[in-house]
Amino acid sequence: MKRIFLTFNILVLIPLSIYAKGQSLNIPNRTADTVRTINIDTNTYSSLFNGKLEPAWVYIGEAKRAIYKGDIAYALYIMNKTLMYYPDNADAHYFLGLIYEKEAGSPAEQGGAASYRLAIEEYRKAINLYTNLTIPAYKLDSYFSLLYIYEKLIDENNYANVEKEIIDMADKTYKKYEKGRIYFRLAEHYGNRNRGTAAIDYYRQAYLNGYRQKLSLFRMSLIYRRMRNYVQEKETLILANKYDFDNVEPSNFDVQKAIVQRLEALRNVRIPKKLN
Repeated sequence: MKRIFLTFNILVLIPLSIYAKGQSLNIPNRTADTVRTINIDTNTYSSLFNGKLEPAWVYIGEAKRAIYKGDIAYALYIMNKTLMYYPDNADAHYFLGLIYEKEAGSPAEQGGAASYRLAIEEYRKAINLYTNLTIPAYKLDSYFSLLYIYEKLIDENNYANVEKEIIDMADKTYKKYEKGRIYFRLAEHYGNRNRGTAAIDYYRQAYLNGYRQKLSLFRMSLIYRRMRNYVQEKETLILANKYDFDNVEPSNFDVQKAIVQRLEALRNVRIPKKLN
């Protein structure tokens, strides 16, 4: 029987009807030693679910709805039930990692760091079982979740290791579009952390690999603008204006409008002729 981790204040004998009424058990203060080490008897689970074992996707769907509603305690309960019966379900490990990450809060809070460690463990399992994922993108999501967690934990060594794993994954990918997608995510990550030069490098790689080319170039231009490199900004915007958007999104109109307006503002910026 799989060992089940649950939030300290969730009691085994609380009927599920309590949850159905919308009661959320988000508990901010907990110690590392109380990070959900309650063993649940299999018969108890069976009785609570009328003795019927549902397919894994049923429980995962229920947990996703609970996450959406903010009922993290119920989502945690459901996902642990899922992994009791389906221990190699990659989706379940991914969502359990997501739940632990959501409930962790600040690492400085009691039990916060321990919850992040549990999230790391589940994300790693999802990555190791990635061939079983129903949505392959969850693998990349897991990697970036690990980056965010190690950043919160100020764990520079593991952060660097995960960063290298992501870059290696992109380098080993033969599909250009997929390679570009990974680079785009890296560029977003660096851009959000004011690492402009690294963000530009990876947006350029996304563009060269055919992934969201217009948006990649536009994002590059914004960084050049912050750097006050107006020549590079104008060159990038001129190039961006030649492409169409990959997807139909409401924000496309705003981006195109910004490109046109910014090019007008930069009309007096001269671009030096390139020497052959």
